[in-house]
Amino acid sequence: MPVPTLPQAPAPFAETTTRKTGSLSARQLLDIELGLFLLSQLLPTAPPDALSELLTGDHALANRPTWTARQHRYLNRARLLLGHFQQRGRWLNQIERYATGSSYRQAYAISQDRSCFGEKSVGFFRSRLSALRQMLG
Repeated sequence: MPVPTLPQAPAPFAETTTRKTGSLSARQLLDIELGLFLLSQLLPTAPPDALSELLTGDHALANRPTWTARQHRYLNRARLLLGHFQQRGRWLNQIERYATGSSYRQAYAISQDRSCFGEKSVGFFRSRLSALRQMLG
């Protein structure tokens, strides 16, 4: 007698789509750029891989300058929105994919050695940075 089986639930969307290396979903792109925006506002000279330390409160905060109330608000909101990047490996993986992905979709440029990053100043990227500012502000 055959054993009845329960139907399998479909896999979540993120698992069913196959992406080539370096390609990011809109959500991943938003999260990465929100993290880079936060770094640019709180630790502008830090490398892009410093976000995890900033979110967890590790040694990056020991040498920080005095922050304004707005900067503290940015950090607190980012900890809620980007908590998954407290795991350093996850953040580094996403930064690598961002840096090697299609640059025409990116609001930030990251150096090849991953030691620095900066905002792009072209067209709609400025309005995207304004939206990121509003998300944390």
